[in-house]
Amino acid sequence: MEVSAQTSDLEQISSWKDEVNSTRESIRSMRSHLEQLSISKTDDESLAQIEHFQNQFICQEEKADELRHDLKQSAKKISNNGQPPILHDDRPVDDFDVLQDRMHTFRKLYNELRDEFKAFSAFS
Repeated sequence: MEVSAQTSDLEQISSWKDEVNSTRESIRSMRSHLEQLSISKTDDESLAQIEHFQNQFICQEEKADELRHDLKQSAKKISNNGQPPILHDDRPVDDFDVLQDRMHTFRKLYNELRDEFKAFSAFS
């Protein structure tokens, strides 16, 4: 891989890490808002929706943490001129195209969750 491509990939990975961090903050904010909503919502349907969102926020945060870690590992690999970094687990380091696909999926799922939560909270 040539140096300019490495630099470009590293810049993109850095941008993705920022996006993942921003998403994590947004999820925390939505979780806080959900806690406020749960005080006034006591009917069974609302409680089921609250539980649904709690579970979805947990899942999305776990995916964000996993993706953030993998982005860091990929950046290390690129910085090491393609040599795999020393890993702390058995998961392989994704290549750039796989990370791009994962970011697309992560972004799509987060946007769907955010929109669904906005619709729920609008009726509160």
